[in-house]
Amino acid sequence: MKYYHKKNANLRTVFPLFLFVFLAATITISAQSGKEAATAKWLPYFDFKVSKFQLPVQEYGPLARWWWPGNDVTKEELQREINLFADNGFAGVEVQPLVIGIPMNSKVRAKVLSWDTPEYYENLKTVMEVSRKRNMIVDVTNGSGWPPGGSFLDPEDGFLSLEFSEVKVEGGKKMAITLPAVENKSTVPAQLQAVVVAKLVANSESEKGKPVRLDPNSAQVVTALVKNSILNWNFPKGQWKVIALWSIPSGEQTNIAASPNQGPVLDHFSTQKVLKSYEHLFGLRTGLQPYFGNPMRAVFNDSYEFKANRHYSLDFISFFKKNRGYDITPWLPANMQKGYNFVSYLRPDAKPDFYFSDEDWRLRYDYDLTLSELLGEHFFKTSKNWMEKQGLMHRTQAYGLNMDMIAMAGSASIPETESMLGAEANLKVMTSGSLLYNRPLMTAESTVAINQAYTTTPQKVRLAIDKLFAAGVNQVIYHGIPYRYTPDKLGPEGWYPFSTPFLTMINFSTNLGEGNVFWKYQKDINDYVSRTQYALRSGKPLADVLIYYPFMNVDGMPENPEEIFTKGYLEDKNKNAKEAPSTEKLDSEKIAWAAKAYPLINELEAKGISWIFVNDASVQEASLEKDQQIDIRGNHFQTLILINTPVIQLKTAQQIKLLANKGMHFWATGVLPTKQPSFLNWKKNDKKTAQSITSALKSKNSIYTQNEKELDKGLQHFKKSVTFNGSYHFIRQVQREMTDGSRIHFIWNKSDQWQTIALTLDKKYKSSFWMNAELGTITKNSGSTITYRFAPYNSIILFASAANDADENQLSTSPSIADMEKEILSINQWDIKADSITIKGTSLFDWKTNEKLKLSSAIGIYTSKFQWESRDSSKHYFLDLGTVCFTAEVFINGKPAGKRIFAPYLLDVTSFLKSGTNLIEIHVTPGQLNGFIGNAKKGDKRYAQFKGQEDQVMSAGLIGPVSIRTEKED
Repeated sequence: MKYYHKKNANLRTVFPLFLFVFLAATITISAQSGKEAATAKWLPYFDFKVSKFQLPVQEYGPLARWWWPGNDVTKEELQREINLFADNGFAGVEVQPLVIGIPMNSKVRAKVLSWDTPEYYENLKTVMEVSRKRNMIVDVTNGSGWPPGGSFLDPEDGFLSLEFSEVKVEGGKKMAITLPAVENKSTVPAQLQAVVVAKLVANSESEKGKPVRLDPNSAQVVTALVKNSILNWNFPKGQWKVIALWSIPSGEQTNIAASPNQGPVLDHFSTQKVLKSYEHLFGLRTGLQPYFGNPMRAVFNDSYEFKANRHYSLDFISFFKKNRGYDITPWLPANMQKGYNFVSYLRPDAKPDFYFSDEDWRLRYDYDLTLSELLGEHFFKTSKNWMEKQGLMHRTQAYGLNMDMIAMAGSASIPETESMLGAEANLKVMTSGSLLYNRPLMTAESTVAINQAYTTTPQKVRLAIDKLFAAGVNQVIYHGIPYRYTPDKLGPEGWYPFSTPFLTMINFSTNLGEGNVFWKYQKDINDYVSRTQYALRSGKPLADVLIYYPFMNVDGMPENPEEIFTKGYLEDKNKNAKEAPSTEKLDSEKIAWAAKAYPLINELEAKGISWIFVNDASVQEASLEKDQQIDIRGNHFQTLILINTPVIQLKTAQQIKLLANKGMHFWATGVLPTKQPSFLNWKKNDKKTAQSITSALKSKNSIYTQNEKELDKGLQHFKKSVTFNGSYHFIRQVQREMTDGSRIHFIWNKSDQWQTIALTLDKKYKSSFWMNAELGTITKNSGSTITYRFAPYNSIILFASAANDADENQLSTSPSIADMEKEILSINQWDIKADSITIKGTSLFDWKTNEKLKLSSAIGIYTSKFQWESRDSSKHYFLDLGTVCFTAEVFINGKPAGKRIFAPYLLDVTSFLKSGTNLIEIHVTPGQLNGFIGNAKKGDKRYAQFKGQEDQVMSAGLIGPVSIRTEKED
């Protein structure tokens, strides 16, 4: 019996260990299978097929951010709207419950503020059920409102900030100094992190508004000598500062969360707290697990813009030592600065509190880089792993903080950029991360701009998404569509959270829902998006050139002088609302870099050479193929370019030297690196950096150019399968490659003029096609030299195929081209009717110049008559409407002759013309803004946000001139 007990005791010891190992293995396998399933479902690889292009497929359509008025929704309306989205070509929605601009009473308030309740999750499950039936994607934001967090978190779950208290001491003796408490408005006690003593530089405190100067040779860490908040230390002679560094809650609270109380913004630098948030929002209590992976695709985290004087985590100092190679503690005072980690538009114009030397910038760089890595470790990695194990994706906008944005984009399951990010170079930072880190899906928060509520037209939507496509985006997510919510205190267009009479300082575009007058055209726009996104998600992205990106953020980047549609405005301001003064501060270092970078980038684009930005981490991982192609994570590039870069990481410079010595094509221009940014051994490492770049430039495939006049010198060696037979500065383009070498080339004419390009294709391509995503037409080319004539603001997709793989039945005949140089008939006199207003026998004009129509948003009905003589029946004839604000539906002799919702406002009307008198009727839909301004002027409180905005009236109506043209002669 004793033996039996002993034997079973051993079993009791061994069996739990076996069970643990078995369960761990099972969980690991299950988690891995969850990751694989999620990737296979949401990020599949496929090659482009001509046969799948014409018919828009729902899964390649756009998504929309879908704002809910908190939880004041009904299951019936949720079901109706999901079905409506599916019927109109949407691939899915991103659910975002929030509280802005909702007229409240006690009954409504209780409903609105019931997010994160069983009722809310039942509503969300209703969405999941109907979305599953309609094959719709559902993404869900990580909470309500923004930034993420909420009242379900405890005060200690919020961000930490590193703060300081200080004492001035006259030295020369041993003293016991009581550390002053740091100001702390939270209920969470401050935690002492370090105590630093440093000698004051004479008279430094007398310089008002400037940092206190400290002697860098005197700085010491004396934390170990502190007991019960008292420092005992023998102070040498002189004036000293005792600086106590504390970790305290930043105190930042959520905004517009649809719950009775706001709560702390989640601490993204703590894995434990991040997991606590996800378990609460998407754990068993919610009942959402059955929908993970079908239809729920992702959890979305918006941009990383917070309010902390200096972000901090409890493992910061140890993590810093490990990753930077030295102890930051004695130098922490150089990182104290009010509002340093505030979101850019709230950042105070403050100086650092303390100053050691002119090399303090290196200490801040090392601190920021460490924060970037900590964010990657605690938030990005944690989020991605937690979600992918459950069959979900982590979709996020990897910017806002001063961090390695390219690497952070690569750390997401689905990286995202946005239309409002600023200069196109900023868009490319995110899309470059997607390519370099092999993230197949690159999304964008699209069609959003500040100070432009109700100014968005189909033309502006087209411009916004084409700009994103040309930058490397392949899934647009409209910002956005509100739940249909029409309380009495709002107009018939209903609730739109970013333009409301109850919060007049908020003004963002765009309401793309049913309350928008252009909703009737949304299916047409979505069809264009769907076809384009099918092409841009096929194969793999391709780039010829790597351009080293020398910054850790995008704040203050100037616009490219060849860029259009910046901040959501067209070049012709007369067609838009008045542009508000920019509050963005440009960065002097970025201005200097852009002055050299943009001319080179523009020349690359004009010659059809594709490019992306590259970060330090990726260069440091690069290797060289036998054909001198640069390999980064399986992606191949022809050249690395360094532009006007005085500072570069030492390891990056050393890797450039190594690769250049092996034969890498390396091109440097402008200022060369003489420094590296880290504080560690900076004098010695600066010299090593400069020497590495100098050595790299001596290699056989390296060149140096001083200015943009020498650009051709650097452009000569490129091997191109699709060659531009000219320098086309009116285009932006992006390329993708299929398994067999076939090529997709998206080309966007960003100009307001008709343009023609000519290209020569490599002989490896057996056939090529022009794919028109707006019309769904496919035109086969003949020969290896091909041309295309662009309409203003239009795009085309070239498919250069390594096979003859098109069914002749799918091909379109080459379209007739209108001769834009001459007209054969002009229609000058019109009758106009808009609601009760009638104007007879007038020439065309812009409504904003006419007192009767200036504040009208009614559909304008234009009628006229013209005489038509029988002409050459073998030719095509085109109606050219000139300038239209903003959409036109045309009827000729009582028959619908077509519609144009964006440029070109040109229709083939050959079959509608008859000999003799012809009647033409054109229905023009203007924007809503002018009518809203008019309502506000009349005293309608439902439009109070538009009061006094008559100087922002938009152009409207048919401006013309209207003419008939014949086709262009060959």
